[in-house]
Amino acid sequence: MDLLHGGVGRRRLSRAVCLAVISGLLVACRQPVEVRGLYVSDGQGALVSCDEQQTLLLVSDSALAENYTHIATQPHQWLFVRLRGVTETHGSIYGGSHHLLVQQILEIRSVRRGECQRVAGGVPL
Repeated sequence: MDLLHGGVGRRRLSRAVCLAVISGLLVACRQPVEVRGLYVSDGQGALVSCDEQQTLLLVSDSALAENYTHIATQPHQWLFVRLRGVTETHGSIYGGSHHLLVQQILEIRSVRRGECQRVAGGVPL
């Protein structure tokens, strides 16, 4: 009887390990994207892409927030960023929140004149 239960336990463990490996591979297979846009941080970071102005990406990254505090000279100042990461949508596909999981900070600096013009026109700089 113990041999039978030990075999069932091993099969369940094998299935759980297999499921964990497959889930990890699916997450790892998502292709990172490079995003350039205007970023502001006030606790929670927010990014408006230069290419997709209709979408506000929420960004929770401590290294990016720390860089922001060293570069921004005014509260709520928009900075230009280039980031590499993976996007996620939380909630409903019709109106959920969009998040960027930052993998690499490529650039963060003050906005230059003429940069991200379509976004900058609608965002107070």
